[in-house]
Amino acid sequence: MQLARAASASALSSGVLIPLYINPVGGPDCSGWASLLSTITAHPAVPYYAVINPNSGPGDANTQPGLEYQQCIPILKSASSSVTVLGYVHTSYADPSQTARVLQDVHTYAEWNSPYGVQGIFFDEVSGATADFATYQNYTGEAQKSFDFIALNPGAAPEDTDYYSLADILLTAEGFYADFSPNQLSLGPSTPASKQAIVLTDGPSTPPADLVSQLITTDKVGAFWVTDDTQANGANPYDTLPADIESFVADVEAAQS
Repeated sequence: MQLARAASASALSSGVLIPLYINPVGGPDCSGWASLLSTITAHPAVPYYAVINPNSGPGDANTQPGLEYQQCIPILKSASSSVTVLGYVHTSYADPSQTARVLQDVHTYAEWNSPYGVQGIFFDEVSGATADFATYQNYTGEAQKSFDFIALNPGAAPEDTDYYSLADILLTAEGFYADFSPNQLSLGPSTPASKQAIVLTDGPSTPPADLVSQLITTDKVGAFWVTDDTQANGANPYDTLPADIESFVADVEAAQS
């Protein structure tokens, strides 16, 4: 699987999953992503799963991304061999009226020219319900025709553990930092930690070392992310990068040393 390839290239097994819903701005320094790029340079062995989201997906059908993405995705990809860039696709919780649009979004990403093409698909708003498994089997199967890496975001443990067979990584906990406990995770042979990711918002600029140690050293989850950006009062918690992103990634790396 692509996750294993990325981990092997980096020599570390646990990484960071970054909702990079931020315009890179463009130009030679890609200032919107500058703190991430410098962090990757400082910690190139950590796997980075960066989810880009130009316009609630790739934008209009059969189009190339804006110039800023054309300029900055190659810079992001070349920052380290451990970087995997994923294209965002929302699935509206398996709403059948959205099937054509979901598949079109996948095809649009697949048509992006190779220098700035994404390396995988991040399916958001995944229902995780047993009744919807066939829908996601269809979506991921279509994506796998063009991409090696697939991520699913049900935001909690899926109802059916067969969802783990569809993707390289699943976001099984997404929410407020204050509400999360590692005890929420279901870890076992059919729900492997290495395929699970946790994304938390409204957190401290650097999470406590014991939490990082629990998730990375003990549980060995596939990816972890905490941001001090907020989602309270309807705010977008993914429109800025964490204030101390470098320290957080350093802690993730140190927990595997």
